[in-house]
Amino acid sequence: MTTPDKLGDITTGGFEFFSFRSIPDQDFGQNRRDFFTIIKTFEPIDIVVEKEKYRLATNQMIFVGPGRFIDMSNVRLGKGYLLCFTAAFYERSLEDTATIHSPLFFGESPVLYHDSRFGEQVFNQQITSRLFRVRMQGHIFDRVAHHCVESLLLDAYHDIAAGDHMSQLKSASDIALVNHFSMLIHKHCREHTYVQFYADQLHVTARKLTDICLSVTGKTAKSLILSVLVQQAVKYIKHTSLSISQISYEMGFNDESNFRNFVKKQTGHIPRALRQS
Repeated sequence: MTTPDKLGDITTGGFEFFSFRSIPDQDFGQNRRDFFTIIKTFEPIDIVVEKEKYRLATNQMIFVGPGRFIDMSNVRLGKGYLLCFTAAFYERSLEDTATIHSPLFFGESPVLYHDSRFGEQVFNQQITSRLFRVRMQGHIFDRVAHHCVESLLLDAYHDIAAGDHMSQLKSASDIALVNHFSMLIHKHCREHTYVQFYADQLHVTARKLTDICLSVTGKTAKSLILSVLVQQAVKYIKHTSLSISQISYEMGFNDESNFRNFVKKQTGHIPRALRQS
């Protein structure tokens, strides 16, 4: 049977998965400055992040936020995996946003997390084998990859929070307000894109709503509204046969060119390119 270390690597839009032995040789860290990175080890190794050396024990993970240079040159003979993803790939809910924009990735230094229950055999069963089984199945792969990332993040996120390592741990009332805001966005974003409308519904000032959103998710209230709006637009583009003109009308745009410009600005692609992808 092919062992996971001999399966090569997986690279797709916004998501990458490598065994240590298949990490590319050239400029690996430099070319992934926009990626969140999880490194999982099955034996002790040294990792250098921003010129600081970290000693990782067996069955340990390190979480490194975007913008931090990782030197992987000394681990290619070791046993472990490197999982990289962008915010655009992972963020599918406000809870996703809150998780990755927490001190888990944005603390003063990378977070080291140890779980002896999640050893090599279990990791290969729950993560590696699942990814390789669906690697050629498009949208199914995206869902499986997201679930795999989520399973790695949540235990560490909640354990660190419970241990009071997260000085920025959010209040339950703030999280409840942001969740209510999220529901309102999904209901009204085609008709209302101004923060003030939602602030009035939630009985807070627009400034207060923005401050709470920044605290909980790392994003402004306005950016969250636009994020949901573009997600809905992309779903229409990719999964319906409606013309771009019809979709722009459905999304509340009075002018098709404004809709095209909005999609291009938010996604980096024109609607036609998204439909063909």
